[in-house]
Amino acid sequence: MAKALATTQALIRAVYADGAQAYRRAIAAQVEGKTPDTDWDAWEADTAALLLVGWAMGAHQSLHSAGVDIPKPATPARFDRGDPELLLKFKPGPAREVIRRFVDLIPITRAKWNSLIDNAFAAANELRQDEAATALQKLADRSPKLRALILPASSGAQPKEAPGIPPAAGLPEEVRKRRTPGVQAVARGAFFVTGMTQDQVEATRSLLAKAIRGDITQSVAGKRLERLGVGDFVEQATLATGTDLTAARLETVYRTNLNRAASQGQLDIVRDEKVQAFVPVMQFTATKDNRTRDTHRAMDGFVATVEQIDAQGINTPCGFNCRCGWKPIRITKAMAQGWVNEDGAPDYKAIQRHNGRRQALIDTGKFPDPGFVSG
Repeated sequence: MAKALATTQALIRAVYADGAQAYRRAIAAQVEGKTPDTDWDAWEADTAALLLVGWAMGAHQSLHSAGVDIPKPATPARFDRGDPELLLKFKPGPAREVIRRFVDLIPITRAKWNSLIDNAFAAANELRQDEAATALQKLADRSPKLRALILPASSGAQPKEAPGIPPAAGLPEEVRKRRTPGVQAVARGAFFVTGMTQDQVEATRSLLAKAIRGDITQSVAGKRLERLGVGDFVEQATLATGTDLTAARLETVYRTNLNRAASQGQLDIVRDEKVQAFVPVMQFTATKDNRTRDTHRAMDGFVATVEQIDAQGINTPCGFNCRCGWKPIRITKAMAQGWVNEDGAPDYKAIQRHNGRRQALIDTGKFPDPGFVSG
């Protein structure tokens, strides 16, 4: 079983890697002023698979805590045989195989799986639309030097026009038509860092795109910058910043949304009355390290029923990049702690006494993070 689980983890990593590569290709194409619909399509499909896996892993944890008999992971089947229709929505390969395993693992109806898959693709499409429209702008907002390269109009940089070279606003219509509204907004005005010609800027942007895609190393990119004669205007560190910020943004998007999917899977299963008989309450767990927010650390150990979590809007994640979660508490431990009575019903006064000052963080709007919509 350990070997099968390791293989499942490897499949999940493969799907994540495919999604990350598609995201980098899409961002790189936007840096070059292109419309990367095919790359965004690929990212959307991989993201849908990861969201569904996140839900299934959360559900699996709740079922395990409840002591539900869960079948062992099935032996991998051939990708091209025996796929039920619901799996055909995922491309052949790691995405389809890992979803197949969880379909076999989680004891819910095929109708429920169809609904979950539709919801995963709908959520992935929303993420795709938002990232396609705003990611480049948000990346530029994180670095003045990067902004000067890809959004010079708003950074105060003025173009140095070379003879016979039109400003970016005067690019041929067929070029501008290939750009999405979001990319057009980035491209509006001149594509210049002070002192660079348009040819140099376009070549530098191409280097940045290649570095983001991973087509070239940062060292090679730096040497090509020197050959372009733009070393006085663009540092190698700027290309590295673009690459690092792209990876960091993808991590934020994935961590926040996959945490949300896993938490939703946990709570969906516990909402079932049969499961609630074995898992009557949940306990908030914070990741305690130097990146943990003070309010999240203070909430560690907070106990609530699923209904209370829903009513107070405290489903995880409770902020961007939040790594906290809800841990299902078995009936035996809940009774031992006095959080439920002999009949298994929640003792709300006992829970309130246990939570103490933690509840005030919710009541005063300090938790979840102000402005963040959890769950």
